[in-house]
Amino acid sequence: MLEVIPFLYEDIEELKSNTYLIKDNKKKCVVVDPGVDNDKLGDYIKKNKLSLEAVLLTHSHVDHMRGVDRLIDRFKCKLYVGFDDEIGLTDEEYNCALEIDERLVVKAKAITVADNEILKILKEDIKVIYTPFHTRGSVCYYFSNSGLLFSGDTLFKNVIGRTDLKSSIRSSMRDSLAKLRILPDDVKVYPGHGEFTTIGIEKVKNLFLNR
Repeated sequence: MLEVIPFLYEDIEELKSNTYLIKDNKKKCVVVDPGVDNDKLGDYIKKNKLSLEAVLLTHSHVDHMRGVDRLIDRFKCKLYVGFDDEIGLTDEEYNCALEIDERLVVKAKAITVADNEILKILKEDIKVIYTPFHTRGSVCYYFSNSGLLFSGDTLFKNVIGRTDLKSSIRSSMRDSLAKLRILPDDVKVYPGHGEFTTIGIEKVKNLFLNR
């Protein structure tokens, strides 16, 4: 069985981004979108004697990856990102750092992932769902056995991610959302910002998902 530990940041300067730690019963864990560069997450991992196996990025925007290098330097884990979003690790225009007067270049080298790829990192497999539109290489991470979806900025409660950024590809929005619409209603959605939801709720209440 998997356990999800959310690290939610509500400061305006952190753009209210969500970070998630997912651990299995063997004390292995992964972190999705470490958006804050501090020791809080790493100290939690150490205190609970967890083994951090990987950092998973849903997309390469600054507010979702400020803490990448700190975690990788400390735990020597792997980094995964969508194939078409690898550019954002080092391109500060693509990752939107320059838009908010920040600087962010990720030093760690990433392993790129593709649609329908299966990551065997934890006790339960992780399926990659390629969902470009918010960025060209956005992905969601799906734990089908546990019914968990980490959607980044693809799907939020009652809304979806922006499509007007330089890294966006609006024409792919409909096809990307269709991949999520077919998931079971009881799948719990952990978005990159805001409150948790389910696929079933979004099929009813989210105009973008029920079209």
